[in-house]
Amino acid sequence: MRSISQPFLRRPVLTVVCSLLILLAGCTALFGLGLEDLPPLAPTRVSVSASFPAASPEVVEQSVTRVLEQQLNGLEGVESISSTSRQGGASISLRFNAGDPELNAIKVQNEVNLASRRLPQAVTRQGLQVRRSSEDLLMILGFSHPPDQYVPTFLTGWLDQTLRDALLTTPGIGDVQVFGSSELSFRLWLDQQRLEQTNLTLGDVSRALAEQNVLAAVGSIGAAPVPSGQLMSLPVEAEGRLRSQSDFENLVLRRLDNGGLLRLKDVGRVALGQRNYGREAMNLAGERSVAVGVYQRDGANALEASRAIQRKLQQLEASFPPGIELSMIVDVADTVQANLDRTFITLRDAVLLVLVVLVLFLGRWRLALIPGLAVPVALVGSLSLVKLSGSNLNSLILFGLVMATGIVVDDAIVVSEDIAGRIERGTPPEQAAEDAMAELATAVVATSLVLAAVFLPVLLIPGSIGRLYQPIALAISGAILFSTLNALSFTPMACARVLGPGGGRLPGAIGKLSRWLRQGMQTLEGLYAKQLEHWLQRKRLIALLLLSGLVITASGLAVMPTAFIPNDDQGQIRGYFTLPDGASLERSVAVMDDIRRVVSEEPLVRTGNFYAGSSFGQSGEDRGSFYLRLQPLKDRPGKEQSSNAIKRRLSREVQQRVGDARVVLITPPAVRGFSSESGLSLELLDRSGGQLSLEQFGQVAQDFIQTAKATDRFERVSTRFDASFPRWRLELDRDQLAALDLDYGATLREIGTAFGGRYIDDTYDDGRIRSIVLQLDGSERRRPEDLTGLMVRNRSGELVSVASVASLTREEGVNNIRHFGLNRAIRITAIPAPTVSSGEAIEALTQAGDRIGGSNISLAFTGLALEEQRAGQVTWVLFALGVTVVYLLLAALYESFVDPLIILLTVPMALLGALIGLKLRGLPLDVYGQMGLLVLVSLAAKNGILIVEFANQRIAAGLALREAVVDAAVNRMRPILLTAVTSLAGFLPLLFAQGTGAASRISIGTVVFSGLLVASLLSLFAVPAVYLMLKRDRMPTA
Repeated sequence: MRSISQPFLRRPVLTVVCSLLILLAGCTALFGLGLEDLPPLAPTRVSVSASFPAASPEVVEQSVTRVLEQQLNGLEGVESISSTSRQGGASISLRFNAGDPELNAIKVQNEVNLASRRLPQAVTRQGLQVRRSSEDLLMILGFSHPPDQYVPTFLTGWLDQTLRDALLTTPGIGDVQVFGSSELSFRLWLDQQRLEQTNLTLGDVSRALAEQNVLAAVGSIGAAPVPSGQLMSLPVEAEGRLRSQSDFENLVLRRLDNGGLLRLKDVGRVALGQRNYGREAMNLAGERSVAVGVYQRDGANALEASRAIQRKLQQLEASFPPGIELSMIVDVADTVQANLDRTFITLRDAVLLVLVVLVLFLGRWRLALIPGLAVPVALVGSLSLVKLSGSNLNSLILFGLVMATGIVVDDAIVVSEDIAGRIERGTPPEQAAEDAMAELATAVVATSLVLAAVFLPVLLIPGSIGRLYQPIALAISGAILFSTLNALSFTPMACARVLGPGGGRLPGAIGKLSRWLRQGMQTLEGLYAKQLEHWLQRKRLIALLLLSGLVITASGLAVMPTAFIPNDDQGQIRGYFTLPDGASLERSVAVMDDIRRVVSEEPLVRTGNFYAGSSFGQSGEDRGSFYLRLQPLKDRPGKEQSSNAIKRRLSREVQQRVGDARVVLITPPAVRGFSSESGLSLELLDRSGGQLSLEQFGQVAQDFIQTAKATDRFERVSTRFDASFPRWRLELDRDQLAALDLDYGATLREIGTAFGGRYIDDTYDDGRIRSIVLQLDGSERRRPEDLTGLMVRNRSGELVSVASVASLTREEGVNNIRHFGLNRAIRITAIPAPTVSSGEAIEALTQAGDRIGGSNISLAFTGLALEEQRAGQVTWVLFALGVTVVYLLLAALYESFVDPLIILLTVPMALLGALIGLKLRGLPLDVYGQMGLLVLVSLAAKNGILIVEFANQRIAAGLALREAVVDAAVNRMRPILLTAVTSLAGFLPLLFAQGTGAASRISIGTVVFSGLLVASLLSLFAVPAVYLMLKRDRMPTA
């Protein structure tokens, strides 16, 4: 019978050229592929920032946040809207699930422009910032200098003026933020006593500034139209801006009675200082420092962006001011590169192990070489498909190639073994190849179609789950495609021309080991034939065992702990601390230094930076944060030197030695771009429509936290929301204001200028735009009496004390107000206990929410927790679709609905083996393991195809049913076991992975190794028995 391989057998040069072209295409694609750890998973994000100096969270919520949210609500492609209203400003974050990121930012900007006319003038004057943003922190650069070498503002000014702009222009960079400081501004610090002595108020100074700091546009002398005869037309330049410290100091406030001039320097002082104070930073050595956070642009490549930043820094370093030192606090590219390096090593080891198995079990180097050549052709060739898909070469694609290493030789092994056996029995090589392919071609095509078809539904999955699964599916499918072409073309041609009777035997000890293994295989064949006859007499027992296994598998999947992506050691530790509410910056700096001293004693901490006044997006003088960079993982062997062990050790030390503060140490999230910290994040939503006060809502959050903690499934459950934040309430007596002829708004503005600072205007200095901020000096606003002692001017021009119209009372309020989906929300973070999977933790949090919720309270998981929920919903649908596609494909191929059932019978066995492997190693079923289950569908079905295909051929040749199935099973046992051994050998490096990224490799390796092992052994007995049971009524058995 003519086979599909016959043209390749007749034209060996064409066959070799086809294989070389596949290799050439793959190699060409390889040099054009970028490297990355994971494909972009996080949705694109656009943020809106608004500044409302001195305004309380409640005022910001009502006048700014609500206005912007209502305008932005309903934008196309928005997945979620969240916001935070805080003292002095608001931030709104929009996450998009579709659309061009740049176009999304433009749409948001347009809506903000429409809403700006409804915002307070104090907000619009300072501008609203709309930008594509990301929580994907790529780098933290620390800058410091020896004490007393420069003035405190020098480092901030240099970074803002020189470095920040240079880094922002680097490809792949989305944002650059200066930590521990803010941009430079002209700060005008006034003395209240001098103002009173000169009969001035802050409002008078503000008006003088507005009058004398103007943009000058004078015009030209002699500009047309003018009478004829004008020979020159020259522009007139005038300086309207106050540009220097001296200009501001000499600002004229008024003319004195004696003819002199009262200047600004007579009632205060001028300094080039920070726009916003309340932040300090230091490095691990205790030196004052300023850090720069570099954020990756959506969709950019982390490795390329990091390298571009490093090249830029090398260019700029020569121009650094003397004494400025740069330290790398965080560089995500280190972890990405280390993970890719380890995965490449895993791929190398898998290839070597597969080649060793081929040599030892096939016994002849020529025979081993032929299927061995399928490995580079299939793996390298698949890279051309990766390039065509527009993907980069990431760790997921490398995982797929590692798993494919043992699979791609399967068809070549079956073909070359069969041809070699025929040659040994005396058939001429070319005739042996033709006969073998006439018999094997259908099985080769069927197994390949099954292996690839199971991944077809993966291509239809949208969102981050699809981006996570598709690279693995693409790599394996591509490798299978090219290995099938190789098995149908190159392998039979090479066998016909290279193999001969007894040629290429292995010499020496290797030959002895190979002969021992092959003899053992022959012994197994004899034992298997006897045992198969024995078990075929007990078909009902096998059926009962199979049904029991199916029930156990279903039960195991139902109770198996689940997770999303395992959190590997990334060589970083982060942390934050909070002091009692209302604590001053001075106290936070002291705590920051205490933490630094503890950390500096840990030899495995390489470097670090510490901040007071800000904590992971939240600002306040009573809090702070820090970032630590550990020694490389290769220099930290053993569990006691892992990042989690170091974190626990430092946490104990800090709690013992640092008083007056709550300190929390965390590790980075498993996937960048979703959050700045690890753990599960959720929003507790108030759906009461305003029936719950913030204090009541805060109590509900505390009840939820206590309920969750009571489950003993969490290491920590916490929120940063605080409804008991101490503050002063200012009450103005409107009747008394009217009696004293005081303007209510003007009085509040005067107080706000004194104690919150007032942005007056901008000027231009040293090539930069500088804000002008007016405020009372620090010594004039330390006590409540300083506020009530202010003097304000009434409509008649008289000075009136604020004490005559105002009262101050101590109260408690909120530190911030958060919204999620336009509902008030409280963000809660939960860290599962070490023995609890994230899936179990999510279930525990959901149950806690049900207990305390009611109709007015609900939960909304965010970040990786939300992605895990989505993955759980999608995975089993995907699995069912994959099995269905394989079943229908097999039914069409065999023109039977029964044969596919027999073939797929091995799938539950494979799943059971995978669950046993995970249980023995104490691992949850995460997304890598779930992808491994999908791979197992095709791997398990492959063994059934070999037996069913050849049993059908024997029956077609006239053999009785029982004789046909026994003959097929016994003759196919060797290739089944040999292909299983090569696949298992290829999975071994995954099973025992080490180094960066090991957790994910171990997860998928455990699933595919244990599942294939169990399926391969059980299928040898289960498939023949079920074949007999299902087909005995359809054909004669004699």
